[in-house]
Amino acid sequence: MRATSEMSYVSYTFILFVGVTAGIYYLAPQRWQWKVLLAASLLFYASFGLAFMPWLLGSSAVAWYGARWLEECRKKGGAAWKYGKLLAAVLVVCNLGVLFFLKWSGMGLALIHKIFGTGFAWKLVLPLGISFYTFQHTSYLMDVCWGRVQAEKNFFRYLLYAGYFPAIVSGPINRYARIGQHFFEGHVFCRDTFYRGLLRILWGYLKKMVIADRAAVFVDQVFDNYYMYRGLFILFAVLLFSVQLYMDFSGCMDIVLGVSLLFQIPMAENFRAPYGASSTAEFWRRWHMSLTSWFRDYLYIPLGGNRKGRVCRYLNIMVVFLFCGMWHGAGITFLVWGLLNGMYQIIGDATVNVRRKLCRSAGLYETGFGARLRKRMATTALVEFSWLFFRANGIREAFVMLRRMVTGWNPWILTDGTLYQAGLDIFDFLILLAGILLVGGVSHAAAKKDLHACFIRQSWLLQGVVILLALAVWYLFGIYGPGVTPEDFIYYNF
Repeated sequence: MRATSEMSYVSYTFILFVGVTAGIYYLAPQRWQWKVLLAASLLFYASFGLAFMPWLLGSSAVAWYGARWLEECRKKGGAAWKYGKLLAAVLVVCNLGVLFFLKWSGMGLALIHKIFGTGFAWKLVLPLGISFYTFQHTSYLMDVCWGRVQAEKNFFRYLLYAGYFPAIVSGPINRYARIGQHFFEGHVFCRDTFYRGLLRILWGYLKKMVIADRAAVFVDQVFDNYYMYRGLFILFAVLLFSVQLYMDFSGCMDIVLGVSLLFQIPMAENFRAPYGASSTAEFWRRWHMSLTSWFRDYLYIPLGGNRKGRVCRYLNIMVVFLFCGMWHGAGITFLVWGLLNGMYQIIGDATVNVRRKLCRSAGLYETGFGARLRKRMATTALVEFSWLFFRANGIREAFVMLRRMVTGWNPWILTDGTLYQAGLDIFDFLILLAGILLVGGVSHAAAKKDLHACFIRQSWLLQGVVILLALAVWYLFGIYGPGVTPEDFIYYNF
């Protein structure tokens, strides 16, 4: 379980909060700007419950003090440095151990209760953002241990890095070496950068409230009542879940990165057109990139990466994706999802030569548009299959849905109107299709040129028209209003 607050990204309270913070930020002297952000971040975090503040403050204090201690040990060298490396290992294990204990203890005790009838079972409300700031603490400690960054001397400066309010709810997972300096250098208001931030925020809200929340209606109806549906209903639910998840998470990142740009603090991109990938390995280089790179740099490479032979490399890949599944949630479905994605990469690497020979013997080209399309379709199919387990309410439900999907084929629902009885009518499906095509087109264009720079170079009249059109689309087609409970971003749960 998790905490809730009126400060959700989709609330007017959050928009007002960001506007007031930005105003104070640019009115304050530059040397005080980081303190404005720190105060805003603590206020934002406290809005989710004061009971969670000790988690953020305590873990940040341990990481900050531990990093300073590590740096001193590294400078002294010799026996002190041997002690320091042991300390680093203890800090990292304890840091991650607390996170995974909080995530998995409830499920573990429930399993013990089910097997032995002990009566022990509980549900924990996870502190806001613990999955993200725990990984930031860990990367910071390891970077200081390896000498990549200098330990921060001021605790409150480090606390800003750990609890920076745009990123603490859903990431991205920032590295201190990349973002730390931007907090404290002081900024003068820049109209172009501010516009970039506003446009990014608006684009995120469109993806979230027009596309993701609309797709969620159908997805929730089918997954929560899976025993009522079969065939194409389940297939469409899985496909729309992939749409919902991508639009929801990437839309959240657009809002987060846009808000941060309002303060002229750039953060790393988290997505790069993942559904254009030609392999599952490439998909993961484009999807949730801050998490993927974190696992690569702080787990896969320290385990040996690909330096110790193919068997060890494959084992390391499975360990990484096992932890990736565990990070996302406490459930067998997340483990299956993680292990599936690990197996995809291992099988793909192990069979690359065989697949090339089969393609050549079948007369299939390995390059060109047809080859790219074939690879992308195969990659998408594999990813979609794994999303079924990611979204299912349990492992039994996942296999039942899979069986009902492949054994209950019902193509007539496309023509008799039955498809439109699961929460969405034909108008909603047309909006979803138009939205998907729009996002795909914009993503394709953005890969070739800086669309924000192109927009800013236009006249004020054209800029105003584009913004008004975007607001009109949000107003006419967004899922909001009386009787509608705003859907939280999916990665709030992680």
